[in-house]
Amino acid sequence: MKLFWVTTEDHDEDWFIVAPSPTEASQYFENFEGYDPGDAEAEEILDISENVSAEIGWPSDELLLEVGAKFLLNDLTRVVEIAGRKFCEGMLEATINEINDDLFEEFGDERLNKTKKPPLH
Repeated sequence: MKLFWVTTEDHDEDWFIVAPSPTEASQYFENFEGYDPGDAEAEEILDISENVSAEIGWPSDELLLEVGAKFLLNDLTRVVEIAGRKFCEGMLEATINEINDDLFEEFGDERLNKTKKPPLH
């Protein structure tokens, strides 16, 4: 198995995928994230040792750590350093959480997703 970094033009859901080939990594990503065939591009990051248990799909944080990743930020958005490079998770989920928190607050609730308030200009 190999670890791939999979991206799309909008970068909304960029993240790692475990697969035997770039084609399979891209297809897995497209199927699960709702993209059209050919929208995702997979870049091989590293080979996963045979003594490491890895299945096709999203790697767990534990698997990433086992193959040498270091989490620089593991919050609403994850930033990982691996093989001497830094990777930032797609921001769509973080954006959605912030929008929801703004709405919760507008209706008198707390920021349930614990996002920060946007700065006042």
